[in-house]
Amino acid sequence: MSLRSVGLERAPYADDALYRRLLFATFFLGALVFYWGLGDIALLSFNEARRAIPAEGMFRSGDWLLPRLNGELYLAKPPLLYWLAAACSWLFGAANEWAVRLPSTLAASLCIWVCYRYARKVFGPWPALFATQILIANAGFAVFARRAEIEMLLTTLCVGSLLAALHYIRDDGGRAWLRLSYALLGLAMLTKGPLVLLFVTLPLFALAVQARSPRHWQALYDPLGWLIFLGVGLSWYAAVTWQLGWEVWLSIIEVDMVDKVQNSAADPFYDYVIWIMGDFFPASLLLLARPLATVRRWWRDHDRKALLLAVAIPFLLYSLFSNKHAKYLLPVYPLLALLLGVRLAELLETSGDRLRRTVLALGIALPALYALYFGLVESRIYEYRVAVFPQFVQWLRTAPPVPLYAYRSLDERLLYYAQRDIPVIDDARLADLRAQHTDMLVLAESGDGEKISPLADCRLRTFTPYLKRKKSLEVFGFGAACEEAGR
Repeated sequence: MSLRSVGLERAPYADDALYRRLLFATFFLGALVFYWGLGDIALLSFNEARRAIPAEGMFRSGDWLLPRLNGELYLAKPPLLYWLAAACSWLFGAANEWAVRLPSTLAASLCIWVCYRYARKVFGPWPALFATQILIANAGFAVFARRAEIEMLLTTLCVGSLLAALHYIRDDGGRAWLRLSYALLGLAMLTKGPLVLLFVTLPLFALAVQARSPRHWQALYDPLGWLIFLGVGLSWYAAVTWQLGWEVWLSIIEVDMVDKVQNSAADPFYDYVIWIMGDFFPASLLLLARPLATVRRWWRDHDRKALLLAVAIPFLLYSLFSNKHAKYLLPVYPLLALLLGVRLAELLETSGDRLRRTVLALGIALPALYALYFGLVESRIYEYRVAVFPQFVQWLRTAPPVPLYAYRSLDERLLYYAQRDIPVIDDARLADLRAQHTDMLVLAESGDGEKISPLADCRLRTFTPYLKRKKSLEVFGFGAACEEAGR
């Protein structure tokens, strides 16, 4: 059987019926993976709440400059995601789960399309199709496409910036592509700060050093481009500094940047290898197929070498950091998917008919399984984690009208669903309030309730399960709160 019989021949593919059917099915399944049941489940992590609460606050208050969390300024992350989520909330009339997650979903959709178009132009239709299928059926990418978190927006902006610069370097377009690259990099700066340079500028610099081409250096030394980047990326920082002063950034630099790089309790350096192999499985098995020979061969090709550097440099640098998390490397996932798509197409050119059919079937089956999981299964699996929130909101409507506090810790999702601030108090503050005979309610997680119980006048409610199957949330009353509840 020839390659043409399964649609993998080297001839132009634009009119190939099999390719068109597979491409349509892939994008349709991708839409299901990203959008099906997007708002059917409550916020699944406190990180989602940390992004949703400032957006909801901007939607209600109209203050789009200063994000707030539980009544306090929250400047640890720039506000682009908050602005987009607040805009979606305005569009839908409420800051609900659908609205606050939609920016991530739209970003993932755009990322898929941009990567497909780039791969089709540079590597050909079949590598582009395989890369798209690999990315849609990537556990990490699919999850963050459906979460109200920063990472997917950051990924799309960094990938877009890098590919736009590579488009200019390949001499496929004028300086408009370069200016687009810098503008997207500025937006990425407004999403997560200066670390975005590790995903775009540093790989481009390494490529320029290796290539020694004037056009590579022009991409790095474009004065107008850097002005665009600084104008976009520093606009919010400048506005906040003008209003609050330089001192507001000192603690953020210390806690959010330095501590993550230097930490005595360092995570294992191989963590990212494990996460990448797991998120990309089974496509990650392609990395084991003659890896050294493949890298040496790809190093002689400019386009493949650019992607190799863009994956390897952030991977190596982030592996040196003490604090590690799989989502930190999400911006390299689309680039690695492009390389895996190219590798898969190379292997299939010399493989047997049965393997080709199996790969084509898996390319559709895996995205379909992900779509079924997110659309039908996820909300049921995690029901125990989120069942407390509607119960808590319903109780809060009838709760005594006294101040509400949280003892020692608070999951930010309670703030989002309560739509009110809940100050967190420690032992000293609790003793002080008790000594003043303050009428109040205090929330305590299981375990902490044993410390509150002897001091409280009553136990009003216990919610279980709370975030975990064996965990509970207890509500204690002090003073008139118990009297109000008894009426």
